[in-house]
Amino acid sequence: LDANVELFSHNGEPMATHEGKVKYLFELPLHFLDSIQLELDDNPAANLALELSGFTSKAEKLKKFATCSFGNFDNAPDFKDGKLMNSEYYNCGYRGECSMEGIVCNSVWVNGRVLSPFEIRMIEKLATEKTLPVIAEELQISMNTFETRKKIMFQKLKVMSRARMVAVAY
Repeated sequence: LDANVELFSHNGEPMATHEGKVKYLFELPLHFLDSIQLELDDNPAANLALELSGFTSKAEKLKKFATCSFGNFDNAPDFKDGKLMNSEYYNCGYRGECSMEGIVCNSVWVNGRVLSPFEIRMIEKLATEKTLPVIAEELQISMNTFETRKKIMFQKLKVMSRARMVAVAY
């Protein structure tokens, strides 16, 4: 029996890898679903946010919670040896616009500090080979504002270079 499970989102549908197969969330053994439900039950703010966003049934809430909290397909199992691990950052495409951000989904923490959606977008752009003026234009900010925000991010991430900032953030 495989006690490791990787949860992920595919076209908005919560999926999982388990026992060498890709499965829909509700095809997982009940004890995995119960663990996710317990995590949701222990988070009244997430429960309320889901309800206020129109997810009223237990199954709808569980699906959305699993997608938002564990939707990123990565190399770290979300269940390790049968135990639910910490939720992870997942860029669902609604970051910066979702009313449930940071409540149902996980915020990005680096060095004990939360990165804002803008800072995440900035890091994603700095990870490319684009020039700083091009990045500032894409972010719709002046070069002065860009340099100020970059300096603040360097301090927040405790780095001295663009390359190191990207490495720490990823």
